[in-house]
Amino acid sequence: MERDHQEGGSREEPLGFALGAAARKLAKFYTQALAGHALTPSQLFLLRQLWFEDGLPLRDLGGRAQLDATSITWLVDQLERAGLVERKRNDPDRRVVRVWLTEAGRRSQDELVPALERWENALHQGLLPHHPSDEIATFRRVLTTLINTLPEGDDLWKQLSTSWDTRFDLLRSLTEEETDEKG
Repeated sequence: MERDHQEGGSREEPLGFALGAAARKLAKFYTQALAGHALTPSQLFLLRQLWFEDGLPLRDLGGRAQLDATSITWLVDQLERAGLVERKRNDPDRRVVRVWLTEAGRRSQDELVPALERWENALHQGLLPHHPSDEIATFRRVLTTLINTLPEGDDLWKQLSTSWDTRFDLLRSLTEEETDEKG
């Protein structure tokens, strides 16, 4: 990483800052793309999870979305008011609340899945002039690794500082796998 000695720091954005900036741009992209659908990107993410596995427990849905209990409850409230989902208590364990698609929620899949594919293709095409498809695939795997391995909660920093070498080893092995496959 190149250092700017005059300023005393790196010219490159820290990875977390760069990922945050990209996430904000993508959120704007999806917000604009969804303008005609009366959904937010977060609501679409939840619907998409339910299209794959209807009847998820509210807690699991929140975990998949990386959202706390308050945020997931608020989003499901919105989807429920829109008539796209409904909550039901689990029969065997009444403490568990499951989220189910309504008929309108299932029908929304017919319109939104092709739209998502178009948007994903537009993003992919925007990257291709700068990166070949294999690099984009590697980037997707690295993002998945980050999402699946970064710890959560109040002790995030403690966990990160003690296990950072392990995470770098995992990322390095992914990159080496990609190099081995090519070579």
